[in-house]
Amino acid sequence: MLGNFKNVGAFVRDCNGTTLKYDQACLEIITNEKITFWSQYEVCEDCMLLETKKLSSTGAVVIETESSLRYAIKNANGLICNGTYRFGEFGQYSINVTELTKDECTPRMTAEPDAAYLPILTAAVVLLSMATLWYIIKGIGKRVVAGRFYARYFAREDNELGSETRVLTTEASVPRSPTRSRLRSLDIFRGIAIALMIFVNAGGGGYAVFSHAVWNGLTVADLVFPWFAFTMGEAMVLSLNARLRTSLPRVNALGQVARRSLLLSLIGICLGSVNTNWSYVRFPGVLQRLAAMYLIVGSLECAFMRTSQNIIPGRSLFRDIAAGWQQWLATVLMVAVQLCITLTVAAPGCPVGYSGPGGLHRTATGDFSLQNCTGGIAGYIDRLILGPNHLYQHGTFKSIYRTQLPHDPEGILGILSGVLVVQAGAHAARIMLVYNHARARIMRWVFWSVMFGVVGGLLCKFSEGGYIPVNKNLWSVSYCLVTSSMAFFIQAILYFVVDLKNKWGGRPLYYAGQNALFLYVGSELLKKHFPLHWHLPSPIHAQLLTANAAAALMWLAVAVALHRKRVFITL
Repeated sequence: MLGNFKNVGAFVRDCNGTTLKYDQACLEIITNEKITFWSQYEVCEDCMLLETKKLSSTGAVVIETESSLRYAIKNANGLICNGTYRFGEFGQYSINVTELTKDECTPRMTAEPDAAYLPILTAAVVLLSMATLWYIIKGIGKRVVAGRFYARYFAREDNELGSETRVLTTEASVPRSPTRSRLRSLDIFRGIAIALMIFVNAGGGGYAVFSHAVWNGLTVADLVFPWFAFTMGEAMVLSLNARLRTSLPRVNALGQVARRSLLLSLIGICLGSVNTNWSYVRFPGVLQRLAAMYLIVGSLECAFMRTSQNIIPGRSLFRDIAAGWQQWLATVLMVAVQLCITLTVAAPGCPVGYSGPGGLHRTATGDFSLQNCTGGIAGYIDRLILGPNHLYQHGTFKSIYRTQLPHDPEGILGILSGVLVVQAGAHAARIMLVYNHARARIMRWVFWSVMFGVVGGLLCKFSEGGYIPVNKNLWSVSYCLVTSSMAFFIQAILYFVVDLKNKWGGRPLYYAGQNALFLYVGSELLKKHFPLHWHLPSPIHAQLLTANAAAALMWLAVAVALHRKRVFITL
C-alpha cells in the first residue's frame, strides 16, 4: 500500500519518484481498474473540475496545498466518489478506491505534514529578540558610556532634516510665523509599508499570505500599496501646506506636483522596461499609479487647500470636513464615475457589471461565456487603450482560472477609485492641521477608521463577495475603503505611541520612511541579484523566508547608512 512512498517520515519530499516542492503534498490512489482523477481548488470560485490525471493502476498525484481541493474519482461507469479536503505541506495521503462503501472519499493520512507556518513564528521570535537585545544594550550604553563615544554610537536625533514630513499648526487669532515639528509616526508608517513591500516583492517566503489574493479577498501583500499611497497623501498635504503658507504661488505648487508626477511615471516605465524590448514594455505599474493619483489629489489641494484655519468653538466636529469638502466632493464624483462605468457598462461579449477573472469562472454552474471577460470593463479598457502586450502578463489568477487575456492590477479605471485612498491620507493630514490637541486628532482618525471600515464592510458584506467585493486587482471601492480604514487606525496608534508618548523611536523603519522611493527602486532593480537573491534548487519555506527577510533587512541597513550620511533622496 505504501510502496509508492519513500522515506516515510516527518520530512518526506518524495511522491512516487517526484520531489515535492513547498506547498505540495502527495496523494496515493489505490485502484485495480482504470480511473481518472478530477480536481479543482476552492479558491477558484464556481470553477468546474478538471481532469488531473489518468491511472490504470495504483499511482500518486501531486497536490498543491495553498487552498482546499475539490476532487472526484471516476471510472468508465461514472463517478466513484468525490470530496473536499485541505492537504498539508509535504503530507502523504492515501485513498483506497477498492475499499470504498460510499460516494464520499476522505483521504487517509499516512505521514503527517510539516508545520508550514512555523518558520514565520521563528522569524518573528528572532527579530523581536534582536530588537530587545538592542534596546538592552542601548540602555546599558546610556548609563556606562559617556561623552563623545556615546554620542557617536548610541545617540539619536529626533529632528533630522531631509524629509517633507512636517506639521504646521497655528491659531488664526495668534499671528506668528509657522513653526515646524516632525511627524515621526508618518515616516515610520511609510517605512513599515516600504519594508513590507520589499519583502513581499522579494517572494514573501513563498507563503500565500504574503502573495496577492487570487482575485477577491485580502492578504498582507494587498495592504502595502494602499498604505503607501495613504502616507503619500499625508506627506503631500503637509508639504503643500508648508509651501503655500510661505507665499508660494499655487500655480508654482501645481507645477511642482506635475513635475514629480512625470518623474515618477518615467521611473516606473524605466523599471518596467528592464530585460524586455519596447514592444512588451509594461505601461501601467506601481509608480505610474502613484504618479497619477498624486497628480489628481495634488491638483485638488493646490486649488482648494486652505492655508489658514478659522478655528471656531462649537464646530470642532466638522472642522476637518470644512477644511477639505471641495476635495472630497471631487473625489466622490470620481469614485461615482468609476462605479457607474464598472456596474453599468459591459465589455463586448460579457454581462453588464461583470468584474470577475473570466476563464473558468462560473463554469461549474454551466456558464462558459466568461472566458474572455477577465477584469470586466476595466480589463477591456486597458487592453483597448494600452494594448495587451503592454499590460502585466502574470498574476496569481491566471494559472488558477486558466485565463487567456492579460489583466493589469494598476490599470486605468482603478486610478479613479485609488484616488480615494490618497484623499483619505490627505484628510488624515488635514486633521493634524486643523486640530491642535492630540486627543482630538486621535479621536478623528479612529472615527474615520470606523466609518470607512463599516462602509467598506457593508459593500462586501464583510466577506470575500458582496455587492462590491474587496479586490486588489481592480482596486474596488470596498478594497480602497477597507485598506484606508486600516491606515487611519495605524496612523492613530503610531501617533499615540511615537509622537505623543515617545515610547518608540521606530528605528530602522523610521529611516526607511525617509528614503522610501530610493529603497523601492533599488529593490526592484536588484531583487534578482546576489546577495539580495539566492538560488535555491529545491527550496522550502524556511529557506525562502530566510532569503527574503535577509533581502529586506539589507535594504533597511542601506536606509540606516543613508541616514547616517544625511542623504535623503527625493523628487
